[in-house]
Amino acid sequence: MSQTVRYSVILPVCHGGVFLEKALLSLARLLSPAGSFEVIVAGDLEGENIQWSGAMAPKWKIINQTGNRSKALNAACAAAAGSIWVFSDDDCVFPPDWLLKIDDFMNRHPKAAAAGGADVLPQGATSFDVALDAVLNSWVATGGTRSDRLVKAGAYYPKLWNMAVRADAAGHSALEGQNGRLIFDPNLPVHEDVDLIDRIRRAKAGAILYAPEIVVEHSRDTTYAEFFKRNAAMARVSRQKKIHVQSHRMMSAALPGLLVLSLLSLWFDTARWALCAVLLGYSAMLLLPAVFGAWRKKRAQLLFWMPILLGSMHLARAVGYILPDGLITRQS
Repeated sequence: MSQTVRYSVILPVCHGGVFLEKALLSLARLLSPAGSFEVIVAGDLEGENIQWSGAMAPKWKIINQTGNRSKALNAACAAAAGSIWVFSDDDCVFPPDWLLKIDDFMNRHPKAAAAGGADVLPQGATSFDVALDAVLNSWVATGGTRSDRLVKAGAYYPKLWNMAVRADAAGHSALEGQNGRLIFDPNLPVHEDVDLIDRIRRAKAGAILYAPEIVVEHSRDTTYAEFFKRNAAMARVSRQKKIHVQSHRMMSAALPGLLVLSLLSLWFDTARWALCAVLLGYSAMLLLPAVFGAWRKKRAQLLFWMPILLGSMHLARAVGYILPDGLITRQS
């Protein structure tokens, strides 16, 4: 492929190939914007039954890179020829005009260092997946930072599953590694995308914008246990990198505060009334999004799953932020 492509679409393989075939087929149908594009698939591809057939084989770069997702992403970035890198996940499906919309947005915002899009669930998603999607897009869970709402608890951070970054902005904020400059921190098990955007923002390399018209179909390949562990790991990374500090400190302070108030309520009426007020207020905060979500999605199961997932997210973030690093499992 010509080395003058404008867009490098980078797809790390990190879900064991479960969704990969659908992702590849949709990428093969992408309409090309002016300047053309390339596709780079990177990850531990040993044993993956990938059929590089048709138009895919001659135009795609395949990089076999062991290790975590950050290492695969760094290998892909080193091989990328485009001036704009477009990141996504292998559990996504892309509409044919995906790159055209990215191209239109980046042309209209020449000072943007990065732009993030939205995601939607595939047809036939389970109630757990629908509840998880509703939780991740609720203000109670993310403080409005996931979609850059008008009122939000912190800065907006695009997500790796639908994110375009100008190569010069990423390079300007790269890390110094043993073998050269690194775009992503290879020591991070999660939040590698948030860390990159934070470095770009701190370097003042350009605006970070939200583009809701740029949409991918995104599966929720997780379980309740994995969801909890991942959020605890995200809290650890947030503490390490000083990202989303205020919201994590609030959750971390609330947990021991609630325990102390519970103990005091055994002896003092005032503490007992205060505990009841806190528990009622928090219960309402968990239940109201669930009621709205169940009504909007027409799924009664969300009344069960959403409060559990919301409460678990808050608990995992608090625990992960408080506990020492060694008690949170680090993925290699």
